[in-house]
Amino acid sequence: MTQFPNVKDIVNFEQMNYERINSILRVDIYNHMISRRSENEYFDLDTFNMKNNISMKTLHQMIKEIMNELEKLGWKTKLSFGDTGLFIYSTEEQPKSCW
Repeated sequence: MTQFPNVKDIVNFEQMNYERINSILRVDIYNHMISRRSENEYFDLDTFNMKNNISMKTLHQMIKEIMNELEKLGWKTKLSFGDTGLFIYSTEEQPKSCW
């Protein structure tokens, strides 16, 4: 059950919301990775942005952190389509639809 924030936490709402959206983003990317049919499928940042009402600047900050983490785990990553599509792939050659 979700606990409502205390009124004294109002000064922390911006940070709390950042952490909340970052958590949702990580789960959505994880779900995307394990459910996609091929590495040619990308994670759509525009759709995530519209669904979660976050600025693209903040979203790109989160994505850069996630891309660094994924690369440390052996994945290759690339932003495409005007930085609105995140490709995550395992080979040296990027997916065909990534440009």
